[in-house]
Amino acid sequence: MKIVIIGGERVPYFLAKKLIAEGYNVYFVNKDEALCNEYSRTLNAVIVHGDGSSKKTLDEIEIGPDDIIVLLTERDRKNFFIARLVQEYYGVRHVVTLLNNSENEDIFARFGIRTLKVTDLIMRNIEPLLFGNQVVSELESETTDKGATVVRVSIDWGSRYARLPISRLDLPEDVLIAGIVRKDQYIIPKGDTVLEPGDDLIVICKVGREMEVLSHFSE
Repeated sequence: MKIVIIGGERVPYFLAKKLIAEGYNVYFVNKDEALCNEYSRTLNAVIVHGDGSSKKTLDEIEIGPDDIIVLLTERDRKNFFIARLVQEYYGVRHVVTLLNNSENEDIFARFGIRTLKVTDLIMRNIEPLLFGNQVVSELESETTDKGATVVRVSIDWGSRYARLPISRLDLPEDVLIAGIVRKDQYIIPKGDTVLEPGDDLIVICKVGREMEVLSHFSE
């Protein structure tokens, strides 16, 4: 079984490097001659300079039904064409493709082609941040005229609070952790919630104590 990566520029390089390190037999197909020359010097893979949508080029690779085809061109139409080509002519069962436009997902799914949705991956990572900003905005609107304010605090790797449960934090009086943004999650904290490096805390405190709160968490 081999893994054939068709198209792309830098993404396939790092993907191939990781797969090779894990012991897989990797083929890289690309029309860019300079890129192929570069990869041939730095990757322990079979580098094929040619058009991945050409059956003549694919015949050289001797693709089999058990091979995995990864399509990384920037055009969904081209990825779909190649996917159907390898399915029909070589009986390939496992095709993974980059999906540039999520509106095309259904047609890929209809033919059993797995998709990597770039837009969804990005949104999944920024949605918690957007939600955190929304929470801060709403809290600020509710607290500003009541003598309280909202502060965002990041927990870095050297923080004394990293890996401690909230119940063990020696927080100043009248300071409340209202929420935690952690990677792709928004967490409503409890006493046993453990803070992790990289957490972004949404903290409520009295107006005028913002610098005290920031200083406290940076110690």
